[in-house]
Amino acid sequence: MSNKAKTIYENFDGIELKQWLDGYYVNKDGEKESNRRLLDNKRILYVVRANIDQSLIKFGIGGVEHGGTSAFGRLLQYINYYGEKGEFDCLGIKLFLIVANEYNPNVEGKNSAIFRKEKFLKSQLKGDTMSGRGTERVTTNIRKLFNLIKQSSNKTDEDIETERRKSDLLAQRNITTDDQVMKVTAHYTPKTGKGMTTFLTHWSRPTIIETYVKDKDGKNKRDASGRLVKKTVKDFTTRQTYKELIRFRDGKEKADEYMEKHKRAKFVGVK
Repeated sequence: MSNKAKTIYENFDGIELKQWLDGYYVNKDGEKESNRRLLDNKRILYVVRANIDQSLIKFGIGGVEHGGTSAFGRLLQYINYYGEKGEFDCLGIKLFLIVANEYNPNVEGKNSAIFRKEKFLKSQLKGDTMSGRGTERVTTNIRKLFNLIKQSSNKTDEDIETERRKSDLLAQRNITTDDQVMKVTAHYTPKTGKGMTTFLTHWSRPTIIETYVKDKDGKNKRDASGRLVKKTVKDFTTRQTYKELIRFRDGKEKADEYMEKHKRAKFVGVK
């Protein structure tokens, strides 16, 4: 099976972003679930427009580097920044479109369909930007923008999967058999090839890593001299296969508990 980018929300008239995130959909089992669950472990490309400036449409991406709940976190940043529509019509931000595919840790962000689709949009809409407002804010007709996003191409619809080397994070962490697995909260099973399922694993101790500070548009922030701004953060998680997990304290127990709660999911390499 492919991991093509697919539309999970589309509306030419738009809906308040807060309203959509707080809304529900009916899943394939006929059960009611929160819309934000549609964003779990996804890479997304979205189209929004702030109520305070309806002359500009904004497109952007989320969840490209980390998966998990980072796509939801990216959209939540807009609500924190623009507020919610209420007594004052200038507050709030509307959502028009979300295109998404499953986060694949074997695909680098720059090789993901979502990243390359955004890059394609920037190249096509250079003439529709306003000076000083960034390359993601455009005056383009929304139907034209939708058509460009949906334009089918194997260069923008599918990930380029490569076997990635061990991450710097794993090297920094120097995991030993003394480390304890606290819980498993998500998994990824490749839809093609022979790759094994990896589990989002939470450890008993963090790694202190250096990461780039993001601005309100999700881009790397620069200081007054143009240098990228960095900060140190604690990270308690890695992605591990089942065979790796069972070597650590409580690893097998936590992985088995997770799989018991997700009996309908497909897991590879867990025997």
